[in-house]
Amino acid sequence: MKFAMYGRKSVYSDKSDSVSNQERMCREYAEIRFDVESFEVYSDEGFTGANTNRPGLKRLMEDIEDGLVDALIVYQLDRISRNVKDFSDIYSTLEKKGVMFVSIKENIDTATPIGKAMMYVTMVFAQMERETIAARVDDNMRGLAKRGLWTGGKPPCGYSSKQIDIDGKKHAAIFPEPEGVKYVNWIFDTFLENNYSLSRMEAAFKKQGIRSLGGAFFSTSQIHKILTMPYCVEATPEIYDFYKSKGCVIDESSPREKWDGSHGVMIYGRTTHKTGKHTIQPPEKWIVCIGNHKPFMSAEKWLTVQEKFDNNISERKKKYDINLLKGVLRCGKCGCLMRVTTWKTKKGISRSYFCATRARKGADFCDMKNIKCDILDEKVLDRFREIEDNPKIIMDYVESDAPKNNVGSMRGIEAGIAKTESKIDRLAETLSESRDSVAAKYILKQIEKEAMNLEALKREMEIAKSEDRKIRKAEKSVNEKTREITRLIKGLERFSANERNDIVRDIVKECTWDGETLFLHL
Repeated sequence: MKFAMYGRKSVYSDKSDSVSNQERMCREYAEIRFDVESFEVYSDEGFTGANTNRPGLKRLMEDIEDGLVDALIVYQLDRISRNVKDFSDIYSTLEKKGVMFVSIKENIDTATPIGKAMMYVTMVFAQMERETIAARVDDNMRGLAKRGLWTGGKPPCGYSSKQIDIDGKKHAAIFPEPEGVKYVNWIFDTFLENNYSLSRMEAAFKKQGIRSLGGAFFSTSQIHKILTMPYCVEATPEIYDFYKSKGCVIDESSPREKWDGSHGVMIYGRTTHKTGKHTIQPPEKWIVCIGNHKPFMSAEKWLTVQEKFDNNISERKKKYDINLLKGVLRCGKCGCLMRVTTWKTKKGISRSYFCATRARKGADFCDMKNIKCDILDEKVLDRFREIEDNPKIIMDYVESDAPKNNVGSMRGIEAGIAKTESKIDRLAETLSESRDSVAAKYILKQIEKEAMNLEALKREMEIAKSEDRKIRKAEKSVNEKTREITRLIKGLERFSANERNDIVRDIVKECTWDGETLFLHL
């Protein structure tokens, strides 16, 4: 049997359940109980089992789909997944491909009905345990936030964290840090005094050589994070009303009459950490209460900045449509995503795509010049019109991931197999006629040698067939892709600007402008 072993560990470790130990135990178990023809190892170290977005697991599933695996063995069921639905999907593929599943720790072997039942029961309990732990941690964090305590992690800008004693227990709390307080107030004052936008403030800081506390040049996202930071502001009735109007959940232990400005604001659930990055959650998921820390910014100054952001957003939404290539177009010189800048002229509004890297780091780093949005948008629309008039030319723009056809290689292997089998037949016939001769021993050795060659050729044919399946799958994918793209392009100009941008984001794989030529892959 062709065995595949999968191992996973959430963090890099040399402990007993490390990937190398999982492999050793799985290999020993398989060799004792089964006839192992081959043993391939697939692993992911430093990956969670909460989802299936793991390179080793993806490679394993591709090989299972290609028929290269007879049995999958793991040390423990949750090494594959901690989610019942994800595991059910994986096991569905195993069943479809006739792949046996073995888990050592739970003593599960799906060759038996009781083994299948035990596998699903174990998975349900594994997911329940994970969800219970996650819920307990979340409840604990919410409880700390409602008490005005810091829930952990890097403290907000302008603060440092320290351990304090409450009822005999150690908890983290944040305290204003003098240099940080001056730094944050200076950024707020600079933003307001100069009536900056985020991009203009970033460019001004770059021009003046102003750097962040970490020593790097500021980005718009860093500036925005500081200017919207809630912890530093006085918890006053006006701030209460601000968060209430956004739809946030105000903790019942912090009624409006308690918002007297003597403490700062504490928020839990404002951000979430998924898919490897922090993202802002909708306001209705925020839990807002009075903090246990001291504020260092007046409600008036903080609200003035927030109001400026709200006005800018509403003005942009009201005044300007989204350009066709927004979020798609990249600079052909440095690879940076190109953004849109808008300004008023005597004739109305003018808009251009610009390289964000050049704006941030200067022309010495990237010398890409601005280009009018209308020019590039029209170039793309012209190409879409050509495709609509003649759908066959879409293949000039669709990028195929299909490997090269290997039919010739497969024919060569087939010929080699046929030739080797014929040679073995002839040798076997000669051996039967010369069983008692001196040459019999030599003929047997030749038969063994050719048999080994035949096994190697058959294995090579398996791999070639697997590649051929991938080629046909990729070709099918390209054909489906071209049909869908043609459908979306048809009548594109009848849609609104925002809808056109959504469609372009869906169908364009790569769009780059090098200053002279627009490159487009669908």
